[in-house]
Amino acid sequence: MNFEKFIPKIEGVADTVNKAMYESSFPNENYQSTLGVYGGKMKMEEGKLVWNNTGLISKLDKWGDAILRTYDDHLVKDLGALFRRDPKLFFKFLAPGPKKYRGSKEEIFENIKRLGLEATYGIHEHGIEVKDQELFRQGVPLQDICRSDLIDEDGIKSLDRFQALAETGKYINKVHEEYGAIGELVSGDIIFKKYDNGQVYEPVLNIPDIVFNKDKEASVSEKNNKATDILELLINIGAEEFRRSDGDLNSVKEALGVLLESYNDKEVISLVKSYIKRGRLVLAGDKNSKEIDLPEDNFTTKHRETFATHNKVRQIVNSSELETSLKEISLELCEKICNSDNQK
Repeated sequence: MNFEKFIPKIEGVADTVNKAMYESSFPNENYQSTLGVYGGKMKMEEGKLVWNNTGLISKLDKWGDAILRTYDDHLVKDLGALFRRDPKLFFKFLAPGPKKYRGSKEEIFENIKRLGLEATYGIHEHGIEVKDQELFRQGVPLQDICRSDLIDEDGIKSLDRFQALAETGKYINKVHEEYGAIGELVSGDIIFKKYDNGQVYEPVLNIPDIVFNKDKEASVSEKNNKATDILELLINIGAEEFRRSDGDLNSVKEALGVLLESYNDKEVISLVKSYIKRGRLVLAGDKNSKEIDLPEDNFTTKHRETFATHNKVRQIVNSSELETSLKEISLELCEKICNSDNQK
């Protein structure tokens, strides 16, 4: 399989989304970041750095985001079987609303407090204030480290992306243990406050604007949400490394291995493995894998491309063949870790 032909498609998806919905870029003062700011616009308001979500594009993004997220995490394999087994659960599945969505400023601030980020972010009349302005002005997002070959700044180009992934894994483990699941986790959601001599330090979560739906939260365990965090990040980092390495799947495997080994939570990784086998996250490429258990001839399988639309954009993957490879590599690494003796 010649995967190189899919690299421009991956870049094209990211470019299209960035141009359509982001209102500003991550405001680092030292270089032009690749990270777009979604759901709001970064503004200076009376000396305060504010993620302002009062604009029209912000409101449209919030509305569209909620619709597209409905089937991000899970798609029932056989609706008829679900109805026969548990009619109440069947109608709950059909009920409108995603498991998580871009919150209001009040909901986001509750998420900020839940995740222990009150020293970094606060509520503002127009959205969310970035109290620690240095984080955004001098820090570097993990996405920019993954794309440092596209950035014209020597300090960024010299950063070791594998060291950054190791630090990311350890940091996410700490957040999960101390505060719980995050809600959304891709490379743009981690910012390193400091970097020097090719190394990054002091990771911090970006504004946690994706919140859990309280009406559906009771049916999803905390461990399940943590596993979804990790699975999202695996697919996203896999796609980033695929582009960065010019389609080298061995390099993809190395990157994802570093991330999982540094995360180091066998129970959550075991659930990630189970999720992959059951077809989560919802991706069109799941249909191509013998490792993923999907019924061959039912409605949700036949129309999986439609249900996977938001994940395809969010995870910057526009090739079902690459999706299949990323899922199978992640599964292989999860199985290896779960069968090892040195994970907690």
